[in-house]
Formats: sequence, C-alpha cells, structure tokens
Amino acid sequence: MSETPHPPTTPARGTARVGRSRSRFDATLVAAVVVPLLAVGASALIDVDTPTRAGAAPSETPLTESSIVCPGGGGEVLVTSTSGEGGSVDVRSGGTEEQADLRPGRTTSVDLGERAAVVTGRDELAPGLVAGRFSTPLASFDCRAPVFDQWFTGVGAGARHRSTIQLVNPDEGRAVVDITVLGADGEVEAPLRGVTVEGESTRAVPLAEVLPRRDELTVRVTVVRGRIAASVRDAFRGVGNARSGDDGLASQAAPQTGNLLLGVPTGAGPRSLVIANPGTSQGRATLQLVTGDATFEPRDVEPIDLPPRSTVVVPVAGLLRRAGEGDEAPIGLQVDSTVPTTATLSVFVEGDLATAVPAVPLEGPGTAILPEGSKRLLLGDAASPGVVTVAARSGDGTALEEQRVEVGPGRAASVDLPDDARLITVTPARTSVAGVVAVVGSGGATIVRLREPATGGVVPDVRVGAP
Repeated sequence: MSETPHPPTTPARGTARVGRSRSRFDATLVAAVVVPLLAVGASALIDVDTPTRAGAAPSETPLTESSIVCPGGGGEVLVTSTSGEGGSVDVRSGGTEEQADLRPGRTTSVDLGERAAVVTGRDELAPGLVAGRFSTPLASFDCRAPVFDQWFTGVGAGARHRSTIQLVNPDEGRAVVDITVLGADGEVEAPLRGVTVEGESTRAVPLAEVLPRRDELTVRVTVVRGRIAASVRDAFRGVGNARSGDDGLASQAAPQTGNLLLGVPTGAGPRSLVIANPGTSQGRATLQLVTGDATFEPRDVEPIDLPPRSTVVVPVAGLLRRAGEGDEAPIGLQVDSTVPTTATLSVFVEGDLATAVPAVPLEGPGTAILPEGSKRLLLGDAASPGVVTVAARSGDGTALEEQRVEVGPGRAASVDLPDDARLITVTPARTSVAGVVAVVGSGGATIVRLREPATGGVVPDVRVGAP
C-alpha cells in the first residue's frame, strides 16, 4: 500500500547575532544540516544490509488439487487423466457427490443428471485432469477450470436465437461477476453488473428475458470476487421449416488481431461469421480461407467495417460455397483485423447448430474427450514447420492408432479419426499448433477444442515490505 507524501516543510529563517567575545550557533541551522546527514547515513546502512533487487518471475509448484467444471444441460460427465496414474476423483453436482474410478488411458462416465458438475482431482490425479460432456442432438459443452475473464461472441436474446449464460460457483463462498454486452450499435445497457452466485450453486441468465433484442450480441464475463466457471448454451428455434439446433458456445480468452476458426463444413445451410470490436477505435477486418495447401484471400470480398464497441454479422455461406468442395474445400477461416477482435462462426450441419471459435494454440500435448460419431481432426496456426503425433483411444483405453502429421505456417491439416475414438492426444514437436475435432453424428454436429491439461501450479514472487 502506497502512502501519500507529505508536503515539504520550509525551515524558518535563522537570525545571526554577533557578540563581543564569542558567536552562537542557531538551533534551526543545526537541525537543517545535521538531521539530513544522519538520515543519509542511516539509509546507507539499511542499503548495505538489504540490497534492492528486481521482482522475480513466478515459480512453478506441483499441482496437488485441481477442479474442472462441466456446465449443466448435458448427459453423463466423462472423466479421464493424462497423468498416467490411477485412483478416484470426486464428482459433485448440487448436494450429490460420487467417486469416479480412473485408470490410465480409460474414460470413465458418471451420471448425475443434467445439473452442472465439479470434478476434483487430488495428489497424483490433480495434474492432467480432463473432462467432457455432450448431449443429443449432438452438442458439446466446454468442461474447464474456472477463469476470471472470457468473451462469448454471437449470442442471442431474441425469439429465434436464444442464449443462456450459466454461472457455476465451485467454492463455498459467494462469487460476483460483471457481464458487459455489446450489440450492433455499441454497448448495451443491461442490469448485469454485480451478479452474485451463492457458494456451490449455479445461476442461469437467460438473455432473452433480461434484455430482449433482435441483434447478435457479444458478452464479456469478468469475475470480481471468488471463482466462476461461465458457459453459454446457444439455441436456435426455427419457424415452420426453418432450421433449429443447440450447441455449447465456447469462449475466447481475449480479443486479438488474428483469429483462426477451424471447422468449416461443406454442404448447404446458413453460415454466419460474427465479429466483435470491443475497443473504442474504428477497425476493419479481412477474411482469408485456409486449406491444406495455403491461406488465400478470396476474390470479390470487401473488407469489413468494425465500428467501436460493436458486434458485426457477416453472412459467409456463399463465400464458402464458391470456394469448392472435397479436397479443395477450406478447413478454416482466418479473420485478420486492424484492431483486436473476437470472432465466432455459426453453421448448420444436417440441420443442427455447430459453432467454431478461435482454437487455443498448444505448446505441449493437448487432449480432448470425444462423443460418438464420425470424427475429423483439424490442425492449423502452426508457428513453424513441425510434426504432430496424434494418438487415439477407445473409451476402455484401447490404443486405436497413432499418426504423425506434418504441419506448417499458412496451411491446415485434416486427419480422419476412428469412429470409436473417445480420447485423443495431440503432441506437437518443434512448433505450436491449434486443433479441434469436428464430429458429426446423433442427428447433429459439434466442434470440440483440444486443451493442454494443467500439470502444475504457479506461485507469485511475494516479498514483505516490497514497494
């Protein structure tokens, strides 16, 4: 805590008196000269004993406990560990708690209904904990550790497009979040500041009831007290023969000037790109298509204007249809902008909604639990030429196949996975790479992101008496 400095004190003017036989020192003059010298000497002694040093970087520590939150609304909670150890983890939902028995390479399911669930691993099972949750028609829900700041782009608060924000508090104490909303014309006034979530409970925020609007929205969820796992369930309800569907809308950690959206399906159906500019400056965005061979800018596509603090919708169905099909079809959509942005691609596959958000680059092994259906691994955004090892396992831990895939900047890679793969691990070498798995089955489609499981904790450098 810093202190407010006091204003300097001006010494009083001394008066010199001359006697006939001797002179007398003025007391004020003595104080003005001697006291500062004593202070300098004292500070020198202190500096010798406690030399000044720069703050050190945070240090890593073994992870002895970790928690992953799976949003409500799905089916069974699927759990595994990449630590190579076996044992039990706690799976808690409301007032119900069960033990899940984990074995290396095997996926364990726990059925606690449709409520949100908290998976907690301790000691040897704290590092490498992974969970997943899905529903039918096919939808995936992002199971992850609580984070303090995240963005959801392309949510709805209207009659046809409805999104519900779900806030899960895994701890005993009360948590508080602020939710900021951006619409087509700027920031939307909404009663979503200081939203409280009681300990070990879940709070749903249906946007269509809180702030009904017809335009597409972007929300930012910021935790101001406690810990919260935020998620969004996105739903389209068609009129007549119009399409409908549900999916979990994954979040983005922060706006950035380059967003790669992996998971562009072929075929007919609506395809919409939603871009948010949360800054106060006007911006522009350009689109590029990413294939297995190159990244290129299609013809006759104008730059997209991005007003400050706004959400912009860009129909891209015609663009993707003209790009071709089969081996020439794009795998991803690259969005580059002059200002930091967030982005989401919403598509319909076999009549069901699927959403793609920027994938998280993997520096080390990335893992995902997968639902049933046909699966295709999509890799992109490689920082440099390298090789990725892809290992797939069935639910009982049986090794299905292992492949090596070459990746490089400016292109993407597509790898077909076995239909019965339930666990995939992607290990990059000599590069970082982003990856998702596109899954089609159970009357719908979804896109599952790969993440690096937490393997250690971080301890900040804290010094008593530091400025």
